[in-house]
Amino acid sequence: MDKKYGVYICTGCGIGEALNIEKLSAVPKEEGVGIVKTHPFLCGKEGLELLKQDIAGEGVNTLVIGACSRRVNFDIFRFDGCIVDRVNLREQVVWTHPSTKKAGEEGGIDHVQMMAEDYLKMGVIKVKKITLPEPYKLDAFCRKILVIGGGIAGISAAIDAAMAGYEVTIVEKENSLGGYAAKVRKQLPVENPYENIIPPVISAKIKELESLP
Repeated sequence: MDKKYGVYICTGCGIGEALNIEKLSAVPKEEGVGIVKTHPFLCGKEGLELLKQDIAGEGVNTLVIGACSRRVNFDIFRFDGCIVDRVNLREQVVWTHPSTKKAGEEGGIDHVQMMAEDYLKMGVIKVKKITLPEPYKLDAFCRKILVIGGGIAGISAAIDAAMAGYEVTIVEKENSLGGYAAKVRKQLPVENPYENIIPPVISAKIKELESLP
């Protein structure tokens, strides 16, 4: 996958007031990111349209979104075929670490600004290391299944596999199927109203298994 990066910083929810967005936007550029944009409401209609336009028009396929927690809006910031990482500037930075300085104020050290820049830089480095998962595909897929054990679990598994179209071979060390379940006279109910003990269902399971081709 040839990656094209885009970093998008939301300035809403107090982020723009608490941070120097101009300095923050310079961080991904120092890491080689060509597209860095800000928006006052990234999760809104216009903000999402900005992201979609860059994906479709600019070929951006690796996005870093500096905004709110990844626990919210996870569905709207999901783009098929794209790598997306969320940098939480809202809850983990400006809301929980109030600064004594105003955005852009000179003098002293703004630890909140430094924290935001560090988190954003980590987000950029992270997406550089990420690759999209690829499905593992076999050239030839075997349709045969071996089930070891002819108890209730093995019989149930064999029936389900056979019903799914697999060729099933079941192996049991005893002379007959059923395991311990075949030795009991009664069992707990498996259907509503769950009031009385019932004859073991293993016999019906064995008959069902034997009726399959």
